[in-house]
This record gives sequence, C-alpha cells and structure tokens, in this order.
Amino acid sequence: MDIMMDKPIIWPPKYIDPSTDFGFKRIFKDEEITRGFLNDLVQSRNPGVNIASVTITDGEADETDKDSRRVVYDVNCVTDTGDEFVIEMQNDSQEFFSDRIILYLSRAASRQQSKGYLKYTDENGEEQKKPWDYHLKNIYGVFFMNFIDKVHSKKLSHFQFLETTDHYTDSDAVQYWKIQMPLYRKMKESDCKTVVDKWIYNLSNMPNMKTQLAFKEEKPLFMRLEQIASYSDLTREQQWQYDSSFHNYISYYGMLATKEREGKEIGYAEGRAEGRAEGRAEGRAEGLAEGEKNAKIETARNLMAMGLSVQKIAKATGLTPDEIAEL
Repeated sequence: MDIMMDKPIIWPPKYIDPSTDFGFKRIFKDEEITRGFLNDLVQSRNPGVNIASVTITDGEADETDKDSRRVVYDVNCVTDTGDEFVIEMQNDSQEFFSDRIILYLSRAASRQQSKGYLKYTDENGEEQKKPWDYHLKNIYGVFFMNFIDKVHSKKLSHFQFLETTDHYTDSDAVQYWKIQMPLYRKMKESDCKTVVDKWIYNLSNMPNMKTQLAFKEEKPLFMRLEQIASYSDLTREQQWQYDSSFHNYISYYGMLATKEREGKEIGYAEGRAEGRAEGRAEGRAEGLAEGEKNAKIETARNLMAMGLSVQKIAKATGLTPDEIAEL
C-alpha cells in the first residue's frame, strides 16, 4: 500500500482525486479527455494511430464486494475503428495482478468472437457475408497502479506479445500499459520529458496541488482536465458524491493501516513471548548440563581419593582423561 496518506489532506481540495471512484470516473468518462490521453499514450508506441472518437461503456463491473469497489475502478471505451480500451485504477497491490490483467483483456478478446457470419459490403456496394476468421480489433489495457511494484521499478511499462529471443512482435492485437503513480509523485515538473509523463504527472499529483495544473501552455487540453477536476466547479450534489467517495477511500486505507499495525503488534508480542520461552528452555538446558557436569566432577574427585586409576574414573564418570588430570 503506497497511497498519499503520509501527506496532510487538503480540504476542501482544489482538485478531485483520480484514485477515488468518483474522481476516476468523472475524468475518464469525459470522452474528450479520454480520447486525448489515449491518443498520446498509444502514439508513443504507434505514431500512425489516431483515435478520432471514443464511446465510453461500462467497465467489467464484476467486483461485487464492497472492499473491492474501494480498490478497483474501471472504465471501458470503444474507438471509432472498433478498438477497445480497458482503463483501470488499482489502489492496492495484489499478488496476481498481472494475471488478472490477462483475464480482463482475454474477456475483451472473447467478446469479439463471432457466433455466425460477418457481414460486409463489397466493391459493388452489395452486402456479403463470410465466416469469422479470428481477426481481432485492437484491445488495449491501461492500468493505473496506486502502489509501487516491488519487483519492477519502471514508472511506465508497455507489454505485448513478443518472441523471446529476437524480440519481434508476434501480434499487436493485445497491448497494455502499467503506470506506477507513486513514482510520478516523486518527480519534478522538469523531470517530465514526454507528453505522457505530463499527463500522468498531473493525474498523480492532482490531489495535493494548490495551484494550476502543470503544462497547460503546452497541452491546452489540460485546461479542460483542470475544469473537470476542479472541486469548486462541482455542483452541490456532485460535491456530496465526491465527499462520500473520498470518505470510503480514506476509511478503507485507515482500516488496512490499523490491521497492519495490529498485526505488527501481535507479531512483536508473540515474538517476545516466544523469545522468553526459548530463553527459559535454553537456560534450563544449560543449567541441567552444568549441574550434570559438576556432579561428574564431584564423583571423579571422590574416586580419585579412593585411589582409582584415571582410566577407571573416566569410564565411571564419562569425563575425559584430560578433564580428570585437571582435577
């Protein structure tokens, strides 16, 4: 868990927090903002791609328990060319996070499977049909991670199907990005070299910004982002909705922090108790060993006084001849 709990909460905030359910969906359900962000992100890998429009659809919506809804938010969108994006905010680390990404994107791929024939219009303008040949529209995943990956420290990572020896692309139908937001919070504005860095820098640092968003002169669309994210521009009802969403967000992490602290305290107490028990056991063992040796020495001395040989005393007591000689 690596959210911004170590900084004082500004209230009322200047901007909403994209890490909350309300904040994430308000920003990424705006088609102009989402289209601009996705164009810049995809063009960073594929300069020839241009998304003319997007249609926002509901996300996976299969996080049924209350705690999961506090941790994972997602929005899906389809472009004018039929390509699909899964955009997700993951607020807490998960052991099989990458496997879940594969599951989500696989579901998106399976939805494209045709149950019959594909219809198309031929060069004469007549409608024709043909069997589905497994051709997929592009499927992209964008995963905002509000935590630090302890294995991979790259702030922005891109993945697709590659041959592992020569590293050529076998298929670009499925691609996804991982974005580590805490690493962008450690950056300065001068560290942002690409337009994608500037997008994520603003989104990551928005909750604690007291002034305007950065880079508005270079990217006019950030003025719209600033307006959409402005807390004071929300209606009274929207402010109430955001307040409730933020409260759930903070409460969840407060609960996790309490459990973590209690776990450490229990572990510390158990460790001390175990250490004391082990110490007593070791002490008893050492005491018994010392007592047993002292008894052997006393017996050896009595046998020496009786005139027995060193060999016989050693055999009777278990002491070595050298130990007996020292007596």
